[in-house]
Amino acid sequence: MVGEIRDFETAEIAVKAALTGHLVLSTLHTNDAPSTVSRLLNMGVEPFLVSASVVMILAQRLCRKVCEQCKEEIKIPDSTLLNIGLSQNDLNTFACYKGKGCPTCGGTGYKGRIALYEVMPVKEELKEMIVRGATSSDLKKAAIRLGMKTLRMSGLTKLKDGVTTVEEVLRVTFGD
Repeated sequence: MVGEIRDFETAEIAVKAALTGHLVLSTLHTNDAPSTVSRLLNMGVEPFLVSASVVMILAQRLCRKVCEQCKEEIKIPDSTLLNIGLSQNDLNTFACYKGKGCPTCGGTGYKGRIALYEVMPVKEELKEMIVRGATSSDLKKAAIRLGMKTLRMSGLTKLKDGVTTVEEVLRVTFGD
């Protein structure tokens, strides 16, 4: 365990441990999984070392859950749902909810939190891109093509499941 990678020295220790066969778990502050690579490179870690030592990157955000006690269905304009990333096929296939506020949630309409995840396995294609100096946006596009679900996609899944609100998804995620 490496508490948090903040500088080159800590990154170097983590990379060396990973290269010698150890499973290294650590935290690093970035906006999403693909920008972790850029962050490590900016700290001074060589691209071939990042490519050889990183197996998977996970980004997460906490999102407030709609209060089950005062949850009520609301209508969100189709244009808004399309703008936040839903497809035309998704429209009218689920209901959106919002808490109106009650004693259980302290009048907020929210009770509890749920995690949104973005998991990026660093597969061979991404390793090659890292060595070639690909940008975070290029890595993100490739990772999505390889099956990664972004934080926004994770939030939209929670929205479709009736767990959270459009406002929460927009508050804690960036657009794809």
